[in-house]
Amino acid sequence: MKWQIAKLLKAQAKEVEVNEEVDFSDAANRNPDIRKISKVQVIGKGLIDSTKRIIVFDLTIQGKMTLGCALTLDDVIYPFTATLNPVFTWNPETYDEDSEDYLIKDTVELAPVIWQEIFIQIPLRVVKDDAYGELARQGVEIFTEEDLQKEAEAKVDPRFELLKNLKLED
Repeated sequence: MKWQIAKLLKAQAKEVEVNEEVDFSDAANRNPDIRKISKVQVIGKGLIDSTKRIIVFDLTIQGKMTLGCALTLDDVIYPFTATLNPVFTWNPETYDEDSEDYLIKDTVELAPVIWQEIFIQIPLRVVKDDAYGELARQGVEIFTEEDLQKEAEAKVDPRFELLKNLKLED
């Protein structure tokens, strides 16, 4: 998923088709949150506008990554799908640093942009199905926010116990 601008312009291409499976396992190995990642299917196209000197891509990526369950540390397969529309420009005069466009010199490379999107797709935590039931079978008691609130309301501070019997008169 790498194209040289000069070759695209020489061929007078107006569009670049993308339909590939990309292996990001090396990049995933450097991330401690991802235990394993499947090949990522990348489908879409890029439209070349040689007068504006830009390529606008419309891509859909999908794959599966294996993450650790936040409660049991077991493997959880997490499917992801995302659409992204990166814009590459090779015109430094019109490039705006505040935009999300990518300034390139002579080569369009999609892999780093796709990996960035995959990295964003990693959830803060995942919990496998029946993780709470599994912990309960192991004897671990899990409290919900409501349980803790009820418990806090039910307990009376011993210093205020005498005030409970005090009756105010009008």
